[in-house]
Amino acid sequence: MITNVKARYANGVLTPLEPLDLEEGKEVTLSISEPNTLNGEATESDGPSEEDATCHGGEESVGVRLLRMAEKLRESVPSEAWDSLPADGAKNYKHYLYGSPKGRD
Repeated sequence: MITNVKARYANGVLTPLEPLDLEEGKEVTLSISEPNTLNGEATESDGPSEEDATCHGGEESVGVRLLRMAEKLRESVPSEAWDSLPADGAKNYKHYLYGSPKGRD
C-alpha cells in the first residue's frame, strides 16, 4: 500500500503533518520528494484543486482518480528505471513488444 503524507524535516527528524494509521514501532519505507517549484518558488500544487477534482455528488471524478493512480504508479518505479527506458518506445513499440524490426527514422 502506498500512502502520501506531507511531513516537515527539522533537526534531523521528519515529522508528519497529519496523523498516520500505523502501529507503534512499525517500519516503513520512505520516498522523499520536494514540493513542486515554479521559478524557484514552492507551490502547493499536488494535482487538481478540490473544486476541479469533484463532480456532481462531491465525488472525485474518474479522470482525477486515474491521474492519482498514474502518479502513484510513477512514484513506485525507481528513477533509474525510467532513465533506462528507450527514447523511441512509442514509435517502435512493436519492436519492443513483439520483436518486429525497428521503424526507419
